[in-house]
Amino acid sequence: MMGNINNETVVLAPEKSPKLAEFIGIMLGDGNLYLNKKKAVYNIRISGHATQDKKYLVEHVNALTEHLFGIKFKYYKDKKKDTLYLTLGCKSLFIILKNYGLKEGNKVKNNVKIPDWIFENDEYIKACIRGLIDTDGAVCPITGRKYTYIWFKSAVPNLRKSFEKSMEILNYKIAKWCGNKTKKSNNIAYQTYIGNKLGIRKYYKEIGFNNPKHTERFKLP
Repeated sequence: MMGNINNETVVLAPEKSPKLAEFIGIMLGDGNLYLNKKKAVYNIRISGHATQDKKYLVEHVNALTEHLFGIKFKYYKDKKKDTLYLTLGCKSLFIILKNYGLKEGNKVKNNVKIPDWIFENDEYIKACIRGLIDTDGAVCPITGRKYTYIWFKSAVPNLRKSFEKSMEILNYKIAKWCGNKTKKSNNIAYQTYIGNKLGIRKYYKEIGFNNPKHTERFKLP
């Protein structure tokens, strides 16, 4: 729900739900809260590949924000980076997302994690993990396998720990984390995966994907 006070959009906080948990996962993956107090700038932004993630961002994520907050994000393409951004300047939504456990600024420096309230309910955990995998995850095979593994990568220690906690609660076995330096920084981006056949089938049945690029690439063992 939203209203308007002094020509400024005011969003009302939604109740906890799987849809909200999924949005939190999306923000932890490819989202960002930007704050400039001097200029009174409160910006929420979500990024993705301009081609591969366009349908997911423009259709699914925007439908999610409209359902949760009664508002759609604007979007634009950065041609130089081949990146599509959903963006919204809204102080009330910025504050709501902080109250639900997100932090403004650099996620690596802030060592962000999955908020504690997500662990109140298994359905919240599943939805949050879906949001994370849809944004910072991948679906691809390894040599010699005709089916696809489900991968997750993060340079944030606390996010990796809370991802592990989520997988343990949901009874998923993940591989050990292994890492390499990211292209744009010296941060080590560690990745893990669900590679056992039962786990892959279980993930597809219980959690699944909302990002079409994952659905198109996914192959059951």
